[in-house]
Amino acid sequence: MCSLRDERKLITRRSFIFISIKAVLGTVIGARLFYLQVLQFSHYKLLSDKNRLVAKRILPPRGKILAANGELIASNRFTYSAVLDLLEIPEEDRINVISQIIKEKTLDDKSITELRNIPETINRNNRLILLQENLDWDDLAGYYITASLLPGIVIEKVQMRKYLHAEELSHIIGYIGAPTKKDIEITDNAALTLPMAKIGKTGIEKCYDEELFGKIGVQHVEVNARRQFVRCVSDTESIPGTDIHLTINLDLQLEVYNILSNHNGASCVVMDVHSGAILAFVSYPGYDINIFTKRIDPKTLQEVYNNPFKPAINKVINGLYSPGSVFKIITGLAGLAAGVINGDTKFRCTGVHELGSHKFHCWRWKYNGHGSVNLRQAIAESCDVFFYNVAELVGADKIAKTASDFGLGIQTGIDLPGEKSGLIPTKEWKKTMKKQRWTTGDTLNLSIGQGFVLSTPLQLVRMISIMVNGLNPITPYLRKSKELTSLDRLQYKQNHIELILDGMYDVVNSATGTARKSAIDDEAFEMSGKTGSSQVYRITEAQRNLGKTVSDEYWLKEHAIFIGYAPDSDPKFGIVVLVEHGGSGAKSAAPIARDVFLAANRLC
Repeated sequence: MCSLRDERKLITRRSFIFISIKAVLGTVIGARLFYLQVLQFSHYKLLSDKNRLVAKRILPPRGKILAANGELIASNRFTYSAVLDLLEIPEEDRINVISQIIKEKTLDDKSITELRNIPETINRNNRLILLQENLDWDDLAGYYITASLLPGIVIEKVQMRKYLHAEELSHIIGYIGAPTKKDIEITDNAALTLPMAKIGKTGIEKCYDEELFGKIGVQHVEVNARRQFVRCVSDTESIPGTDIHLTINLDLQLEVYNILSNHNGASCVVMDVHSGAILAFVSYPGYDINIFTKRIDPKTLQEVYNNPFKPAINKVINGLYSPGSVFKIITGLAGLAAGVINGDTKFRCTGVHELGSHKFHCWRWKYNGHGSVNLRQAIAESCDVFFYNVAELVGADKIAKTASDFGLGIQTGIDLPGEKSGLIPTKEWKKTMKKQRWTTGDTLNLSIGQGFVLSTPLQLVRMISIMVNGLNPITPYLRKSKELTSLDRLQYKQNHIELILDGMYDVVNSATGTARKSAIDDEAFEMSGKTGSSQVYRITEAQRNLGKTVSDEYWLKEHAIFIGYAPDSDPKFGIVVLVEHGGSGAKSAAPIARDVFLAANRLC
């Protein structure tokens, strides 16, 4: 039997062991807490914040686009989009959540494809999938209900582009759209990974996209365990895009578009001959660029691209046409500059110019030609044979050099993307590209703007503007604040230029001019110009023997062209009008030019 003293010793020993164990455990726990809460504080705070805080990138309001007088032509409106955040869905639930969304919601093919092909690794750049945009109230309510039941669905308030006068301004403004993988790869703009992000695809929207886009903002939001919004912790505001002010006179633009609407396909540019500022820029037909502000229905897109009159093509800078008879002023100037002709030089036109066994016809071949004409008369009456003779004397190289001096075959540098260069053919070009030698026949075709030569309507209006503004090269531009490029004045004699302009005055204002029926009956605002017909189909000798001069089929008719300026006494406006398959420039294009000039004089 243990004594009381022995029992006390046993209790004391047990207490010591228990207390020691507690002390050791306390020390271990304390050390662990010190390690976690002090030494590893930053690490675990970061992990906690990742669970508690969500960083949302905020798209900036896109800059507006305005016409010359400040009228809005591209603005923004608020709308709502439904987005699926894949990182907010537990990995084991993703397939089920995605299946329910596809089953319950009316989604387009692109959204369904993205949902069915989610990447194996989800990260910051691919976590978001756009389910539906531009939600109406019924759709919005439906998504809010679904979001309360399924994880990952987020409703975003976004800005959508709104285009005013969308068809009339379609080829100037362009449109925005979702960035492609290539767009994302070539830029460091993190906002482009957002499914709601839009960038400029064509027109001014693309040319000035970086300025219009603005700077992205970031909002840090605290959420609870169910990932529901609790409060905004910090906010770095986005910076709105820059507004772009254009040189376009909106009233004139709308009136020109309305005038061209009487034809199937046409283009017209009105430009300040001294500065290069574009006052009206119309490629007809246009198309509703508002269809591109959201995911576009493939059927609607096909209707645009399959239209035979090509509304999606900007005919002003992408349309390549043989300039036809308007090129004769270049051939005439080349002859004057080379000294092979002067104002008194005459050639006899019998309607045909023979080159070996081949016949080059004048457009008046049925009427035995124009008779004996000088340069001024040849321009006024558009005599082909006169310029055939000049071309044989001056040669193709000097004609091509003169054309290049006035900007033909060269991009104008207008602030729009995708401009084409056109072509001024040379002997070296034909040898390299066609593997053929240059012939005198090529020179004759070049002299009247046919054969291989191609130009855009914008190049033609720049050409005539340089000719009447004192030979000062100009760059056409659409943005008001665009910095202008100053180039050296062209070195041509002013008396030679005056001879060309005298002929252009007679085109419209003389009794024998090709566009005499389009003259403006106002001495203070007379217009001058040059008509042209650009062949798309060659009349055969057999057809000529039957008296046929043009094709009866619409698609084989010539393009009608007119270039000009007004007022003649003090040029202010330069113009080009091109009516696709319009036939005679005098009958189709010149009357349009007259009406547009009168509108410009009234509105500008």
